[in-house]
Amino acid sequence: MKKIYRHVKFYIKTSLKSIRRHIGMTLSAAMAVSITLILISMFMLIGDNLKTFTYHIEKQLTIRVSIDNVATQKEKEALMADIKKMDGVKKVTFSSGKKELEEYKKEYKDSNHLFDMYDGKSSPIRDALIVDMENANQIDAACKEISTKKNVISADYGGDHTDEMISVFASIRSGSMIFIVFLVLIAALLIGNKIKMSIYTRREEIAVMRNVGASNWFIKAPMMLEGMLIGFFGSIIPVVLTIFGYQYLYQVFHGVFLSDMFQLQAVYPMTIQISLILIGIGMVVGLVGSFLSTTKYLRWKR
Repeated sequence: MKKIYRHVKFYIKTSLKSIRRHIGMTLSAAMAVSITLILISMFMLIGDNLKTFTYHIEKQLTIRVSIDNVATQKEKEALMADIKKMDGVKKVTFSSGKKELEEYKKEYKDSNHLFDMYDGKSSPIRDALIVDMENANQIDAACKEISTKKNVISADYGGDHTDEMISVFASIRSGSMIFIVFLVLIAALLIGNKIKMSIYTRREEIAVMRNVGASNWFIKAPMMLEGMLIGFFGSIIPVVLTIFGYQYLYQVFHGVFLSDMFQLQAVYPMTIQISLILIGIGMVVGLVGSFLSTTKYLRWKR
């Protein structure tokens, strides 16, 4: 146990000494990692919010079924019961023509006086059924099936435009993940190059350690720890910007983007989770980058 403690103490001391000795290279590598992690954070924030947008859009997707005016009350009730039995249907709500007219007035409040002529028994506004689905993926098939039923004039949910919007969001999220992987590889390469320069400046010290019988692991461990520390230092600025920067934007936009349909992801716990991921990415790429660099050098010098 004491031997392990001495080794760990030596590794930490050696890593910190190397960082102080090569502070310029350390700061440049850490700043390069910071810029990379800031970009990763931006794409992660965008991806999480697009996921939230998609969820709220799918949650608000309903099928509006327009009922034929000649249908009797009994036929309307039978239609409701028939739709409720369909797979994936969560709820069916009846909306009278009068209520539909009020909804139109609310939607077009700047010109709702145009609907005044439809008040009364002579209103051409049809009764409707509002169908909520359990899964947005089933909405298109359900809409087509409802359209074929008796006493149904039309069934609509937004159609291809809504599907295209959800598809675009999914494509952007996928592209963001690919770009994040690319940025992680860049961060590993930057730290690896810094460790290579550190190895070059310490080549005589490494040669002495090899001559006195030091193992490859004994030589590599301080440099791997150094890479992890560089990755950690490089993640501090991105973490601060992620938490406080997103919090500021959330307050500026009042939690929504353009409309209530696009509700932003809550600041917490999302920013904390992303911050932990950024720290993890920084330290892991530092470890991997330094490990590959030292392993390649020691194999070459063997």
